Amino acid sequence: MSRPLRVGILGAPGALVKPAREVPLVKVAAVAARDRARAEAFAPRHRIGTVHAGYAELVADPGLDAVHIPLPNGRHHEWTLAALAAGKHVLCEKPLTANGAEARAVADAADGSGLVVMEALS
Repeated sequence: MSRPLRVGILGAPGALVKPAREVPLVKVAAVAARDRARAEAFAPRHRIGTVHAGYAELVADPGLDAVHIPLPNGRHHEWTLAALAAGKHVLCEKPLTANGAEARAVADAADGSGLVVMEALS
């Protein structure tokens, strides 16, 4: 069996946590929230081993393969680009971006990177 895909969540909604438990090769490994106390409360309830001090710290975590972005819509573009720049796959809640220019920027950042960017629907 291969190593599980290790995913970090920006914010603390649980939409990905339960489905990820059903997939043996996916592990929700880290969480970060605007309010660290919220992430610290969320993590043990959902068996998430790492709480990061902020979004940038989570995105930079070399132990993560992918980032789930369930933040408010206006933050999707910014954090999708940050995750791609950090070499992470991205699962971003809809809408992925706010307009065509942002969508083009994401597509350009992902093009040739070998990384997957997917729009999620929870």
